Amino acid sequence: MAVKTNAEYTDLLAKLKDIPTLPLVAVRVNELINDPNSSSADIAQVLKKDQVLTAKVLRLANSGYYAIPGGVTDVQRALAFLGFNTIAQLVLSLSVFSMFSNLGGEELSMLDFWKHALATGVCAETLARRLRHPRPEEDFTCGLLHDIGKLVLHEIDPDRLESIIKTAKSRKCSFSEVEKEWDLPGHSYLGEVIAAKWGVPQVIRLAIRHHHQDVTKMDTILASAKPVIHIVRLANQMVVKNQIGK
Repeated sequence: MAVKTNAEYTDLLAKLKDIPTLPLVAVRVNELINDPNSSSADIAQVLKKDQVLTAKVLRLANSGYYAIPGGVTDVQRALAFLGFNTIAQLVLSLSVFSMFSNLGGEELSMLDFWKHALATGVCAETLARRLRHPRPEEDFTCGLLHDIGKLVLHEIDPDRLESIIKTAKSRKCSFSEVEKEWDLPGHSYLGEVIAAKWGVPQVIRLAIRHHHQDVTKMDTILASAKPVIHIVRLANQMVVKNQIGK
């Protein structure tokens, strides 16, 4: 099911307009992440307006990964243990994933996708801490969201997503290799386009766009973003090698 005409290619990209914008709460959190004068109290105030999102944040905060003593039942306490940046990144990530319907194809389930995404995020944060990267929670978010382009493709053309996965599996090659052969707008590109539409911080957009590339000698990439991209690329490779999710 390769893209064979310019019209088909253009039509695929045009469907990106149908992807809705982020919820207002997530938009506000985006602004807070980029505002050096924002505080944990600002995040708490915003989350009060979305009880469902707050519940999801608290569920993650109470997971074994964070191991908060005694657990937390309110955002203020979660903020005290995890900090502003971690909570802000969790809110952004959960909001992004909430925009997509569940994967239900034979070749890729939402559980498989989530396992791969979460494993890449955790691996990226672990690497960042060992390398003393200043904002490891940012690396976690970049790792968690690196493959959202696949969710975008599922929304605009689920049959094509399934066909790519089947072809990659039968040929024992990567998803990206099939995309290139078929002259498709790659999932990295689709993810970056949607992230830009949503106003996601630039470093996250760049990690999504270039997580399969060695950006060492790419002068067009911000020098400050290159360490994060390197970390996410390595984390993704490690997760793929260990066959965690899809």
